[in-house]
Amino acid sequence: MEKNLKGKILITGASGLLGKELVNVFLKNDFFVFAQYHNKKLEQKKNLECLCADFSSLKGIRDFLGKNKNRFKPCEYLINNYGPITYKDIVDLESEDFLNDFHNNVVTTFEITDFFVKNTSIKSVVNLGFDSIGKIKAYKKILTYACAKNSVLLLTKSFAKQYVNICFNMVSPRILEGASVELKKERKISPEKVAIGIYNKIVGLDKDVF
Repeated sequence: MEKNLKGKILITGASGLLGKELVNVFLKNDFFVFAQYHNKKLEQKKNLECLCADFSSLKGIRDFLGKNKNRFKPCEYLINNYGPITYKDIVDLESEDFLNDFHNNVVTTFEITDFFVKNTSIKSVVNLGFDSIGKIKAYKKILTYACAKNSVLLLTKSFAKQYVNICFNMVSPRILEGASVELKKERKISPEKVAIGIYNKIVGLDKDVF
């Protein structure tokens, strides 16, 4: 690794609203970034390697990890940012929506995290939640997503208990400005602000966990 680099990091969902800000923040702070994307490849920059992957199936996740195993060995940092949201009224939900959100959020996070703790030099992991994480309440539009993200919280806490030498955090921001989810403007937060907060978690400037 080049002397001026602080480390290597994998950011999943790197072409999304938050993902692009995360990539920019870590590049600006002298990290080498592996940026996973599906359809929208990021503009090429120094110390950035874009890696295409389709996480919609277990095979797609495992193929991605196996193909890039050697690339990821020196990685010390991981951000599980990938996690599409199902935004539906309860009356319109189907069981497939639960399966889809559980796969996209829980299965994908588990597969990638499990691979990293067993095959890389991982020191710090951040998983993405949402602003009501851990709260038992009714959800009108994001029930399947809320169920999945609360499962990711349990996963995060369990990994932290098992792997005590690795720092695990879950960052749970409000809805991002620019997101399609309908909320009052004052309840939203800028992607850049969230990205900076996640950077601080990763490098240990913010010591609070969960």
